[in-house]
Amino acid sequence: MPNVVKGSRQDKMMVVPYRPWQRLFRLFGSISLVSLSTLGGFAFGYYQIYKRDASFQIGLEEQSAVVERLSVENSELRRQVTILERSGVLDQKINESGEQTISRLRNQLATLEQDLTYYRNVVSKQADDTGLMISEWDLKRINQSSRYRYKLAVRQQDADGDTYLNGYVDVSVTGHQDGQTVIYSLNEISEEQEQDEIKLRFKFFQYIEGELMLPENFMPDYVRIVATEIAPVSKTIDREYPWLNTKH
Repeated sequence: MPNVVKGSRQDKMMVVPYRPWQRLFRLFGSISLVSLSTLGGFAFGYYQIYKRDASFQIGLEEQSAVVERLSVENSELRRQVTILERSGVLDQKINESGEQTISRLRNQLATLEQDLTYYRNVVSKQADDTGLMISEWDLKRINQSSRYRYKLAVRQQDADGDTYLNGYVDVSVTGHQDGQTVIYSLNEISEEQEQDEIKLRFKFFQYIEGELMLPENFMPDYVRIVATEIAPVSKTIDREYPWLNTKH
């Protein structure tokens, strides 16, 4: 038994077998683990680089496809613009031709209306000169304004002084307003008249007079007077009178 000093601290000791090959195995394992970790890190880094390059390649291909599609759309839009421009030129030529045709037709219509008015007056003069007659239609402008003073005189031809003539007369003004043909009855533009048909009842003659006001933007062409006799005979007179040659 070994010598032991009384009262000193004694540490416990354990006896283990001596195995030098086990230490070598542990050292080799540690080196292998470090090597594998290094190789794994390198492999992961290479994979990330490859993955990034692949994504970049895919993105580049997608962008190329988008550029190609936009180029096709741009070419199509240019083609449509060219077609529309050519169509606009064609429409302009058609409109110009149409306006010339309309102007020519309007001139022909005006000539026909003048001829019709003339022949109506000729036929009217050749008709029976008895009964209702239009003696006078007078129109005068008031102070360079849009107001006019009018006067219509009708009479009974071959009146005997005992017989009343009964009937009515319509007076209207035809012209253009905002590019359209418009007809105004006298009662629409004159405060003195309340109805379209102005009543006639007289032995010798009757005057119809007052003032009229032209509507805004209305350009008058002519006045039409249609006088109808009911008794003692049946007769109708239809006359047209050109408007005054004045500026409104």
